[in-house]
Amino acid sequence: MADDARDSAAPDTVRGAMLLVVTDDGKLLLHLRDDKPGVVHRGRWAGFGGAIEGDESPEEAVRREMLEETGVEVAEPRRLTEAIDVEGEGHHVTLFYVVGGIAPDDIDLQEGAGIGVHSLADLDQLDVAPFIRRAIDAHLRPILAG
Repeated sequence: MADDARDSAAPDTVRGAMLLVVTDDGKLLLHLRDDKPGVVHRGRWAGFGGAIEGDESPEEAVRREMLEETGVEVAEPRRLTEAIDVEGEGHHVTLFYVVGGIAPDDIDLQEGAGIGVHSLADLDQLDVAPFIRRAIDAHLRPILAG
């Protein structure tokens, strides 16, 4: 399979990978980003992830980032979409998701301000990173609904 993120991003564009976790009961387990200067989307809710390093594929990066940030190994992340974080630093992000198998008690958070479990109906009341909100609304909601 071709690496779409690597093929479509400009050579100097920072690439990233992020995982959205859907709990066994259909809620989102989200990551609250640190509220510190220099952190993109500080104090906002997002998925787990970060920059793609070297020759990593987006899937390799999301697995590594999830393990580093939470201590959780992700067996089979599913590709959701590609997004440009235009409100952040313009990074080209490949978004993945998993459904079930990860609970809040599984998380040993090593980075960020916290985690939270939120229903899709409650997302409108949360300060979610805009590119994440768009990906959830356009791509993840339809998958979970049907």
